[in-house]
Amino acid sequence: MQKNNWTHPPDSLNLESDHVDIWRLSLNLLVGSVKLTESTLSADETERVARFHFEIDKNRFLVTHSALRKILGRYLHRDPAELKFSLNQYGKPALVNSALEFNLSHSGDFALIAVTQRRKIGVDVERIRQGISSHVIAQQYFSKAEVAELQSLPIEQRGSAFFTCWTRKEAYIKAQGLGLSLPLESFDVSLTPGQLATLRATRPDEKESARWTLRSLEVDPNYAGAVAVEGADFDFRLFSY
Repeated sequence: MQKNNWTHPPDSLNLESDHVDIWRLSLNLLVGSVKLTESTLSADETERVARFHFEIDKNRFLVTHSALRKILGRYLHRDPAELKFSLNQYGKPALVNSALEFNLSHSGDFALIAVTQRRKIGVDVERIRQGISSHVIAQQYFSKAEVAELQSLPIEQRGSAFFTCWTRKEAYIKAQGLGLSLPLESFDVSLTPGQLATLRATRPDEKESARWTLRSLEVDPNYAGAVAVEGADFDFRLFSY
């Protein structure tokens, strides 16, 4: 199992072709800077902020999307407010006229931003919640092989294994950028605690699984995280924002 060592980023950021950079944001620490973030957002993002009913949701959106712009701006050496985004037909965002690929996820007090070049990437983070009907949810959203593996584990491991599986599947779906048009039962991921994160099988194209790298992300003891990247042999760099 890969160890995660989150470090501060260098002053000068260079993204090489084999780099995959993951940024961890502690939203509680960043909410105090909300007033400084609104000026970096686009008109569309500002309109989305206005639609939030709860202040905490509004602040977390402001912080994460402002941080995304600032991080991407550092790589591109551009003003964050000037960055332009487009959406594909399934709603996945992309930078306009740039080789940078990115993905964003947030849950509870944390957010993750993944950045690389010229390859698909997806990231997911989830707060591990107690008392949910994980077996019922797994039956609905996991593949048969994943459900069987989950049920084979000791009861005390099933909760964390459920969220491990969930984040790995979400990361892969987000990387593909196809939304739920990609059936959740069409691929299997590993989920047993302590095992290497892998995309075990893909259907109907069995060779597709070999074209991807999965990695677990240790965000916090109460959170599960994962990243899916197209290709192999990457230099993963983990930064605290």
